[in-house]
Amino acid sequence: MSYKDMKSMVIDILKTEDAQKALQESAQQLSGYNGSGTKLLSVQDQEQVRLAVKDVMVSPEYDKVIKTLMTDTRFAGEFAKAVNKQNKDIHKELMKDPSYQEEMVKALKTPEMDKLILEVLQSTQYKKQVMSLMQESMQNPLFRLEVLDLMKKAVQEELKPKPDEKVDKKQEDGGGDSGSEEDKQSQDGGGDGEDSST
Repeated sequence: MSYKDMKSMVIDILKTEDAQKALQESAQQLSGYNGSGTKLLSVQDQEQVRLAVKDVMVSPEYDKVIKTLMTDTRFAGEFAKAVNKQNKDIHKELMKDPSYQEEMVKALKTPEMDKLILEVLQSTQYKKQVMSLMQESMQNPLFRLEVLDLMKKAVQEELKPKPDEKVDKKQEDGGGDSGSEEDKQSQDGGGDGEDSST
């Protein structure tokens, strides 16, 4: 049997379904993976998949699909985990770049940004969020203790006499006493006048 005949015979055998199954089983045994559909994509199949993905990404309906996917907590969490490391690396590299830093500072100093921040801070939604955060914090017993300690310290500091205030108080008390004595005398005199008239 010639080489060409042997080659054509092997190729014919490999094209049969039995040969395909046998190759697939051997590949599964070698890789240790028993999942179904472990075929490698051919070049033509890869191109078809690439075009199909491109069509899906470009279509206007894809926007709705991605929104529904992103609202799914499991998908959003897995997506964030997958992209998190790359995002961190990109931001770290950008923060080292002086031109990026300058652009960030310029963007934050613009009057539009100031106006936007003020609008956010004055919005009822932001105020409600702050109130809910404060209420949640007040439910925490550790936070309550810290607030009470701070209030006690503030009251104690206010009650402590200060040297400057002592001098002022003495002057005020002295002036106040003389005024009060005069008031008392005028009241007593007025009372005496009324008694003498009767």
